[in-house]
Amino acid sequence: MGRMAGVKVVSFDLDGTLTNSRFADSVWLDGVPRLYAVERKVSFEDAKRAVKREYDRVGKERLEWYDLNYWIKEFGLHVSAEELLRRFEDRVELFPEVPEALHELKERGFRLLVITNAQRLFAHLELKKTGIKDCFERVFSSTSDFGLVKKTEILYQRVCGLLEVSPQEMVHVGDDRNFDFIVPRRLGITAFHLDRAGKHKGEFVIHNLDELSQKLTTLREDFGKCFKS
Repeated sequence: MGRMAGVKVVSFDLDGTLTNSRFADSVWLDGVPRLYAVERKVSFEDAKRAVKREYDRVGKERLEWYDLNYWIKEFGLHVSAEELLRRFEDRVELFPEVPEALHELKERGFRLLVITNAQRLFAHLELKKTGIKDCFERVFSSTSDFGLVKKTEILYQRVCGLLEVSPQEMVHVGDDRNFDFIVPRRLGITAFHLDRAGKHKGEFVIHNLDELSQKLTTLREDFGKCFKS
């Protein structure tokens, strides 16, 4: 089956979209608090509450939220970011349908990308461990590569510019309704909200990546009807 008319690029968020959250949660909600507990001589539960309180104070719309080195310094932890990630690398897992879904999209001729808020060191490790790195033409860490969080359409605009495609030639898929759905749509990108929990429904909502290929086919057919009319 050929590529959808008009669309050249399909981009994906990483955590919660291609990989589950087990690895990232282990780093942020287990690894960091355990080290904090040792440094401050408090219980793990007290450390976990204190660490989460600081995460929430910063919030995920700020760059610091994603910066492991920032938190290591902030909490005075005696570990490198690379070492902390290595401690949990065996917990990196793909969602089961991901390899086949990516393979099918590549077979259809789409250029595939990753656009993630995660730092590059997280993204590099996750893609290497799962063996899917070669599926992607480019991997963009918005925080490491651009100093931006996906809360602004400027990020997507810059990616389109680097790829020399228009927003109308790009589809983006991710699990964060704001960062991966609402924001890119403001720029004219066709975006799909990946809701694996099944809480939302709609034309631009999918519940796993198996549904994406059919959605792209439907869009191509709709595009053809509009073009003919």
